[in-house]
Amino acid sequence: MKIFHLGCSLLNPIQKGEIALLHVRAITADEVTAFAAFGRQSGQVVHDVATYLEAMLAKGAMRREWCFVLEKDGAWLGRLAFWTLPGSEVATDVVLWDVPWEAADCARLGLALFREACLLMGTQLDGTIGHVVDTPPMTPQWQTHPAKRQAVLEAAGFQLSRMTDRFDWHAPPDRAQTALGHSKNSEHEIVYRTMPEVGEAAFVDAIERVSRFTFDQYIVQERQAKGAAAQAEEMFRDLQRMAHQPKWWQLAYTRDAKLIGLLMPTVSPTYATIGYIGVLPEQRGNGYIHPLLRRATELLLAAGQTYIRADTDQQNKPMAHAFLRAGYRPFASRLEYSLVRSP
Repeated sequence: MKIFHLGCSLLNPIQKGEIALLHVRAITADEVTAFAAFGRQSGQVVHDVATYLEAMLAKGAMRREWCFVLEKDGAWLGRLAFWTLPGSEVATDVVLWDVPWEAADCARLGLALFREACLLMGTQLDGTIGHVVDTPPMTPQWQTHPAKRQAVLEAAGFQLSRMTDRFDWHAPPDRAQTALGHSKNSEHEIVYRTMPEVGEAAFVDAIERVSRFTFDQYIVQERQAKGAAAQAEEMFRDLQRMAHQPKWWQLAYTRDAKLIGLLMPTVSPTYATIGYIGVLPEQRGNGYIHPLLRRATELLLAAGQTYIRADTDQQNKPMAHAFLRAGYRPFASRLEYSLVRSP
């Protein structure tokens, strides 16, 4: 993967005469509310951002010292924060990245804020930084002006890693009726074995096998860059950092013990997610994805999760069809960006 230096960009962020006038700093304890309300007019948007920020701070996914503002003469011209999975000591993603996007100099301001914030984070920042842009704008980040955001990301050295379609699912009023579609394969034709039964190595092997000939372009790139075995191991460890119960993670087999696929639902700091799900290439075309998706959804539902989200690569039409058939609703598209920082 290409290594980018934060100092290299397509834009000149700040002219020399302006450097002394701009200042990036972490917010203080009494500025959290103002940080959430930066640049927003709608009361609902401010409420959504404030609720998200409060929840992430409480869970340890964000820290106050990871929340930065760009100011000039005491006036705030931008904000951004860094995010990670709870329990991690280093930040992995940029969130709440906002400047006055309608202003002519928004690109310079956004880039200057990001650069200086990265320097201030120091060793608390992971070697690879992620950022997503959702369309249309939605809770909790409400990202307007996507084209301008993309220009800043590209200028900062971010690469577009994946384009996904987003789906969500709400539990019906009668939680006993999940309203999920059925396939020609009845549930009794599949044998499920949990991770405590089969062990971690079996799951890593299943990820490697399921990911072969995948439609997910990011996984394809990772397999090419790192090797299939290393990519599978890394994906397993990344998913393992998400909240889950080991019994949720299950391998699916035919009655004669042939592996069909896997399901690995998780709960992120903001919502439940299908995590990773898939069918082996040699088992595709038999409709197995439908009972696997049903089971993953029902496992989360049984654990009290009544709202579930899932993303799938825009090239993965079969998976998108499975979500639709299962009653999931398409609600957005997402651009996933990543930046590999230089040592």
